[in-house]
Amino acid sequence: MMKRLGILGIMILFSSIYLLGYQAEAGPLKKPLSFQHFTPKEGLSSEMVYAVAVQGEEIWFGTYGGGATLYDKTKKVWKAYTTKGEPMDKADDGQSIKWKNLLSYNHVSIIVPDVDRTWFGTYFYGFGGGGISYYQSQKTPPWKPFNTNNDRAKKVVSIAVDGETVWVGSEKGLSLLDRRTESWKVFYSTQNGLSGNFVNATLVQGDALWLGTNGGISRFHKIKKTWKTYSQKEGLTETEIKSLVKIGERMWAGGIGGSLFEYDQAGDRWKKIEAADPLKNGGIQALMATRDRVFVCRDNGVSLYDLSTGQWESFSAADGLLSNSVFYAAEDRNSIWFGTDKGASRLLLNQ
Repeated sequence: MMKRLGILGIMILFSSIYLLGYQAEAGPLKKPLSFQHFTPKEGLSSEMVYAVAVQGEEIWFGTYGGGATLYDKTKKVWKAYTTKGEPMDKADDGQSIKWKNLLSYNHVSIIVPDVDRTWFGTYFYGFGGGGISYYQSQKTPPWKPFNTNNDRAKKVVSIAVDGETVWVGSEKGLSLLDRRTESWKVFYSTQNGLSGNFVNATLVQGDALWLGTNGGISRFHKIKKTWKTYSQKEGLTETEIKSLVKIGERMWAGGIGGSLFEYDQAGDRWKKIEAADPLKNGGIQALMATRDRVFVCRDNGVSLYDLSTGQWESFSAADGLLSNSVFYAAEDRNSIWFGTDKGASRLLLNQ
């Protein structure tokens, strides 16, 4: 089974990176919690949901083995995009897993909304598949798949849109795609200064690009083209970083072993956050921040930090989640979507 690999407009995004503008009341969640659940019975193309992206009334789900599923909340309509079997469009003359007018592959690891399109990162183990695609509903055909940059952007685990640049993190390093010309321009690996080649998370902040890797955290100055690595000496007690998130003027990082860190700008180092909820030892898959809260997706449920009170709480399958294995979270209007290994759960707020 593939490990979870590890929304925003054009300047920040996600691979596990989130900062949205919907608003909900702060304070402890009202229990019992109210959930809606979505599985293949309702219309998902696979129960293993690795990525979720909210675009108005439409919700994209990225799945393992089932491609991408689009759900229209208003119309209650589901549509699956998968490379299984024959191409959905009979006019598509691609071969096998390399359809010309579809997403790159069925294992979707990351979905990133852009101004006029939606980007999809996929993960492929063999030969010929994987890489990135985008979807533009106003175009015919709506899908645009890309080559894998000589296999360097094949097992994709993170994407960030940065103006006319698209940063693509994979298990081999970091690729730069020119959004205007739709061509690959630059590739970076540990030989160039990356802390690790497995780039789990990407976060754009002005002239800096922050990267969470299997070897710590890297900061790349886009103008000066300089690198800095943050590892144990800089405060990271664990160095495989799964997620980065911007929280106002702060930045958090989550490690695969379950540790949380906050960046200390004055000291230019990272400080460990001591979570105080019952799930604090669970491995971290993703972080997501709203205006009032930080959601920590773990392999034993979800930890929740209230930004106004500094209080921790948590919830799991015992409280109504479909599963304790939570891969991703995305904010919607008065609700939060979670991708799990048994489908998608929607937590209804203010109920």
